[in-house]
Amino acid sequence: MRPAILIAIILILLTLGAAGAHLQTTTTDLSRFNPGWSGTAAFYSLAGSMDAEILTPGTNEPDPADRYIIIAPKDASPSGIAEQVLQNGGSVIIADEEGDANQLLEALGSRMQIVPGNVSSLDMEFASTRTIIATVSGNHTLLDGISTLTFNRPSSITGGTPLVTTSVLSWTDTTGSGRPGAGASLGRYTLIAREEVDPGEIILIADASLFATTMQEVRQLHDNRQFLENMLDTNGTVSVDAVYGKTADAEGPAYIIHKVKSAPISTIIAILLLMVFVIVAFRKQIL
Repeated sequence: MRPAILIAIILILLTLGAAGAHLQTTTTDLSRFNPGWSGTAAFYSLAGSMDAEILTPGTNEPDPADRYIIIAPKDASPSGIAEQVLQNGGSVIIADEEGDANQLLEALGSRMQIVPGNVSSLDMEFASTRTIIATVSGNHTLLDGISTLTFNRPSSITGGTPLVTTSVLSWTDTTGSGRPGAGASLGRYTLIAREEVDPGEIILIADASLFATTMQEVRQLHDNRQFLENMLDTNGTVSVDAVYGKTADAEGPAYIIHKVKSAPISTIIAILLLMVFVIVAFRKQIL
C-alpha cells in the first residue's frame, strides 16, 4: 500500500473517531451524555470509578443491589427494581424536584412526596436566594462528614424523617423575584428525608441537580461532592439507574447513536445486513 493512501486512511479514521465522540454528547440537562455543567457525566464517571453498576438499556437485570440510585424518574417504571432492593433490606435513593417521582413513591408505598416549588433562602451561595445552603438535621451514614449542602432551586418534601433542612429564613418563591413577597411564609423546609419501608429504606432528595457537574465541582459548594461519594461508598453493592430517569435522555444525533449502541447485537447485525443488501441491490440495479 502506498504511504499516501495509508496516511489518508489514518486521517479519515481519526476524523470519524473525533466526529463520533462529538456526536455522542448532548447538552440535555441531567443527561449522563452531557459532559457540561448541567449534565451528570461527571457523576456517572465517579460512580464507575467507585465500582457502582450502571444499569443501562439492554443490559441483563442484575441481582438486587444494596443501594439503588435513580435521578429524576419520569414515572413508576423502576418500581420493580426498587421493590426488590427494599425487600432485601436495601436503600433506594430518589432525587427529583418536579414531582414526577411521586408516582414511584406511591407505587413503593411511601408516604413521602415532592412538593414542586422554588424553595429560596437568605442563607444563600453566590449571592442568589435560589442557590441555598441547607444543614444536616438528622443522623444517617450518608451524611457522615457532612455539615452543609448547597442546592439549586430545590423543591421541598412532606412526610418522612427530615435529614437535611433549610434555615427558618426560607420560603417558596412563587413570583420569581428572588425575594419573599407579601404573604410569603418563612420557615424550615425539608430537602432530604428518610422513610423506612420494611425492611428497607427510601431516601428522598428534593433536587435532582445535586448530581449535576456544576453542583459538585465548584469549590464553594460545601460538602456536595462528599455527599455523592458517601452514596457510592458502601460495604455492599450500588446500582445507578441509566434507563428510567432523565439521565438517560439525549437529543439529536446523540439520541440515535445511543439508541443503536443500546440495541441488542442481533438487531444491529440485522440492520447492517439490510444496509449491505440495499447497497448490493443498487449496484446490480435491482432497486
